Amino acid sequence: MFCFVELQPTFTAEPPDPFTVLEGNNITLEWSYDFGGGSLTRTEFSEITSSGTNMILELSGTGQTPDILVDEYTGRLHINVKATHTLINILGANRTVDSKNYQFEIVQSGFQKVPSTVRISVECKYRSRSVFNFW
Repeated sequence: MFCFVELQPTFTAEPPDPFTVLEGNNITLEWSYDFGGGSLTRTEFSEITSSGTNMILELSGTGQTPDILVDEYTGRLHINVKATHTLINILGANRTVDSKNYQFEIVQSGFQKVPSTVRISVECKYRSRSVFNFW
């Protein structure tokens, strides 16, 4: 008698946490994963809030066209999902809009979700410099 066990999906690479970017630059987040014999059914990207999560995008299977993408990210967020990795680009980082905690989830064929969280910190493009020069 043979018993097949489908392994739980795992992340093999995740973006640095926190992920720091200079205001105005693009944010590039990349995850790699292994499904251990299963397959990718869906990916989700959400904002983490004090009351839970707010969905930003959802994509079934692989590809580049989300099934769900909230309006405020239209034109600013691009996704590319493959069987073993996902790349998310957010164009023109903004301190007041993009500095927050995010959750990326991969969903296996049996609807098993595996989350990865990342804090994006957008730093001010213009930092004050000391006006004192002692030479």
